[in-house]
Amino acid sequence: MRIILLSGLIALCMQAHAASGIDSAYWEYQVKPGDSLWSLADQHLASPAYVPRLQKLNHIADPYRLTPGSRVRVPYPWVKQQPSSARIEEYSGDVTAQDSKNQPLPINKETRYPKGVKFQTGNDAMLKLRFEDGSTLQMGANSSAQLQTEIYYPSTGSAKTEIRLEKGNAGSSVIPNILMPGRYQIRTPSAVTTVRGTEFRVSAESTDSTATEVLRGKVNVGGQQGGKVDVQAGFGTTTQQGAKPTTPEALPAAPDLSPLPAQSSFNPPLLQWTADQQAVSYRVKINGPGAAGQQLSERTVNGPQFYPALPANGQYQLAARARNAHGLEGYDSSKTFELKAYPTPPLLLASAGPQEIRGQTLSLNTTASPEHPVQWQLSRQPDFSQISQSLLLTTTQSKLSLPDSGQWYWRVAHVDARGQPGPYSETQSVLAKSLFSSLNQTVPALLARHYPVKNARYTLTLLAQADRQTVIYRNTTNQPTWPLSQLPKGQFLARLEIHGEADYHAIEANEIIQIH
Repeated sequence: MRIILLSGLIALCMQAHAASGIDSAYWEYQVKPGDSLWSLADQHLASPAYVPRLQKLNHIADPYRLTPGSRVRVPYPWVKQQPSSARIEEYSGDVTAQDSKNQPLPINKETRYPKGVKFQTGNDAMLKLRFEDGSTLQMGANSSAQLQTEIYYPSTGSAKTEIRLEKGNAGSSVIPNILMPGRYQIRTPSAVTTVRGTEFRVSAESTDSTATEVLRGKVNVGGQQGGKVDVQAGFGTTTQQGAKPTTPEALPAAPDLSPLPAQSSFNPPLLQWTADQQAVSYRVKINGPGAAGQQLSERTVNGPQFYPALPANGQYQLAARARNAHGLEGYDSSKTFELKAYPTPPLLLASAGPQEIRGQTLSLNTTASPEHPVQWQLSRQPDFSQISQSLLLTTTQSKLSLPDSGQWYWRVAHVDARGQPGPYSETQSVLAKSLFSSLNQTVPALLARHYPVKNARYTLTLLAQADRQTVIYRNTTNQPTWPLSQLPKGQFLARLEIHGEADYHAIEANEIIQIH
């Protein structure tokens, strides 16, 4: 027994020294029938040598006789503990990991990552880690963080987790534990953020400044040189290196994303929302395609708009939050939308303006072929609320019979491999007159659809079909209309690009056309 107590006292001293100044929290153990301090120590304490101190701390007369239902206060560092590890719950983009010896580690959901591991994320990347107690850390793009402490307390299911965020931003969701409050801490070069069950974010985009934002619960933020402040939910604080944290201030409200379209036929989609007068910028993220889609991009934009180039048709989600002049970011808003931009509409060889014809036969030139059919629709209404005809065209030149004379409207769309049309071209007008009527002359032109982006500029490039590289013609205009009289004759690969505000860039067409 003396040997056991002696070894226990040595372990006790070592642990007490290691825990000194780290955590003074208590776990309250509820006594069950038959419990004694010795049985409690055997089951829950790191050493039986703690029993005399536990007896004195709780004013217990007899360590062998405890009252069922009573509570015994146990200092946090005395509880049994074991090394823990984290696992990856979700990731996307360029993510790397290195162990404590700077050796690369695999990135997958099967590997367990102990203390000392350092994670890094690249452009548009994200990484979500889950710890033993269920708490999570989600790193944003261009971030670097190291797991410095990972300890698990099996008696209570609680954990002690300490992370060093060297740069970037990270959001945390910490699971509260009613038996023993877990300790979760994020350190940056300029601040220490400590919690025991909450949801918060820490950003260290420079080595001399840290922003802490609390979304739920409460956190304690301390400067590296001293000074602490409690931050409640809905508030945030910034900490400069060598200074105390600032007085907490209210976080920006969640942006109003209601103006976002439910569906976009343009890629990049024009995602624009209501401006926040307090916001100097916004952090935006895109996930998709599909409900379980991975993060595709993460950006900070100066205004309430984001124009991300997306990989394919499908469902996407935009998440956005405002940032104020002090660098604090607020609550997220999110909204799903559908991209239905492919296949892109055909270029049109038609009239630059309303067309008039004699009789009821419409001559149409398109890029249709058996491999790339084109859907043609005819209607009396410009909004195509009622369709009079719908035909699948497979040849470049078509003679189409109109049902009657008078005003008609038509449009075309490329068809995908499943026979589904993509976005339609802009509506074209044709007035069918009697055979002896006079006609207003129109200018034949190469036409594309307008883009609803400010300061749009349209660049048409015609490349030699032989090598598809030699530029035969290139012209940029503020209207997607090019008179045929100004274009070279022959067969070309036509490429259409659109540029607009905020570095907007789209490729609308890349197809073979025949210009007569």
